[in-house]
Amino acid sequence: MNLDLFSVSVMTALVASVASLTFILDTLLRRDTGPGRLWAVAFFCGLATTIAYLAWSAGVGGAVSVAVGNTLFVCVPGFMLLGCRRFNDRSLTAVAVATGLLAAVTFVAVLVEYPARSNWGGWWAMAAALVVLFGCGAAESLRAPMRGLRSAWALSAVLGLAGVFYGTRLGVFLSLGPQSELFSRWLGSISANLVTVVLTMVAVIVTSVLRSHRTTLQRYEWLTSNGVAADGVMLPRTFAGALADVVERASWRREGIAVIVMRADGVEEIGDAFGSDVAETISSACRRAARSYAPAAALVGEDGDGQLVICSLAESTADARRMGGALFRGLIDELMVVDRGRLASVGVGVALTPVLGYDPQSLLAAARESALRAARIAEASVIVAGAPTARDAVHVASS
Repeated sequence: MNLDLFSVSVMTALVASVASLTFILDTLLRRDTGPGRLWAVAFFCGLATTIAYLAWSAGVGGAVSVAVGNTLFVCVPGFMLLGCRRFNDRSLTAVAVATGLLAAVTFVAVLVEYPARSNWGGWWAMAAALVVLFGCGAAESLRAPMRGLRSAWALSAVLGLAGVFYGTRLGVFLSLGPQSELFSRWLGSISANLVTVVLTMVAVIVTSVLRSHRTTLQRYEWLTSNGVAADGVMLPRTFAGALADVVERASWRREGIAVIVMRADGVEEIGDAFGSDVAETISSACRRAARSYAPAAALVGEDGDGQLVICSLAESTADARRMGGALFRGLIDELMVVDRGRLASVGVGVALTPVLGYDPQSLLAAARESALRAARIAEASVIVAGAPTARDAVHVASS
């Protein structure tokens, strides 16, 4: 079967359009501001690239269509790399500048060489940029915490194969030229379009799966292989084991232990109303407050449903109240600087071993119940489980 370039370009544009638009629309519906948005831009650039090449194949645009297509194509792996770095919470500035420079060089190279070399003018600049950016994207996909996900390995394979393909094309192009039998038969525009279709389909599936791991409720669980998230907060199972050990050892010496639960209600509703980025920022602020304002030797962990739990030594109820108050004030301070963060209903619950005994599950249950009551009672900021009624609620200024 003989395939002509225009037909293959149409097929590529159709497949890329459907796949890319699906990912882009899903990103808009999710109001995603994480790596998904950057990957959506990459797919948009790929979509625009196929349209530019289709216009050139139809005889429209000439040098401008080729220059625009090549430049947008360079942006595809550039934004894929940026998305991977955002996923790994790494700086984007250097990569963004490098992508812009490579795109500019590609655009100028086409305009300079097109009169002499037609559509292959400046192609070497685009291919070299693709090799660098695809390779860097493949490497970034294998950095922690992404490498803890199987889908990240698939994305790395896709980007790596694309880099190898364009590296091979560039080598043959420079050594034998675009008119050689090897290049025209196996590495020409038709082959590139077919490879683009396959890699686009796989990339859409893989990035969709990866994005699902960045939801507000799951943001930190995948960041760890040892039970402690990248931000230093223990996962629930890890914290439960550590709490049981601490409480058991404290019981031998009859030392006081305080279990404090920090709760922020309404985060999911805020996410539905204002976007997942706001909910994610509130979640980050809560975690940051727990680690910043808890005693340095305290254990800090997740407790499910967006709650955080702290375990620390407390010799008296007054000590526990002071710790709870400091955590409450710290959390309010963090939320005050978050757009719409103050809409969350915050409560802190405290459970003490001198009051409730040395059973970890009983302490956790009591602290959770107290935090729930504190979040729902406007007058109470910190509630100590089992404390006398007159001293049950402690009012803590939020400023």
